[in-house]
Amino acid sequence: MNRIVGALTALSIATLAVACASSGEGGREVTITQRDDGCTPTRIEATAGEKLKLVVKNESGDDYEVEGIDGTKLEEVVVPKGRTRTPGYSVPDSGGTFKIKCYVPAGTSTIIEIVAGAGGGPESTISGDDEPGGVSGPADDTVQVELSEYVVTADKESVKAGAIKFVAANAGTAVHELAVLKKNADGSIDNQGEIEDIDPGKGGEVILELEPGDYELACVIVPGEAGSEVDHYQQGMLVAFTVTE
Repeated sequence: MNRIVGALTALSIATLAVACASSGEGGREVTITQRDDGCTPTRIEATAGEKLKLVVKNESGDDYEVEGIDGTKLEEVVVPKGRTRTPGYSVPDSGGTFKIKCYVPAGTSTIIEIVAGAGGGPESTISGDDEPGGVSGPADDTVQVELSEYVVTADKESVKAGAIKFVAANAGTAVHELAVLKKNADGSIDNQGEIEDIDPGKGGEVILELEPGDYELACVIVPGEAGSEVDHYQQGMLVAFTVTE
């Protein structure tokens, strides 16, 4: 989930820190196919410490994203329609079940589980072809955002184009996230960046370089992610936002 920026809180620093780890070259190839109705397979059998090369093929009519959730350290990778991306993932020594979210922002979503038994091998590492880039330095404007069940409230409805800092606070009782979604003329949506897995009572921030256009500030957590049983976006957890010239 994407042009995620470098100014992140401790909520997202740990994920970004592994973005330059080893690639999927040399690992066992596992194909993930993205179609209009979701992603397959939904379960991947592996062994603890095994190195995987995820061959992610987008055969749908939308741009997809894949990312690790619930502690799985797989950095967000954008897979444009008709394209293939090959992020690498090394299963942790401990084994267990590791979740990958395969989704169209604010659209179709599938949770893929990598299930591994005990064994030996390297620590969990990831990489991707389209790793999120970002900007650092001072922001041109700041937007304060409050998240709760199932409402997004921002202190500004619009800002001028530039480097915009979003400061999110979770005032709810469930885990939420803040995604900045750009609405395109063809009806598709691009995730410009996000603050993931914000626990109740916690917060985070991110700086994004935004162009003029219509946007949504939303939570795109889906069933099976962060303990949720509902799709937060479908519950109406979004608010319109505009970036002007």
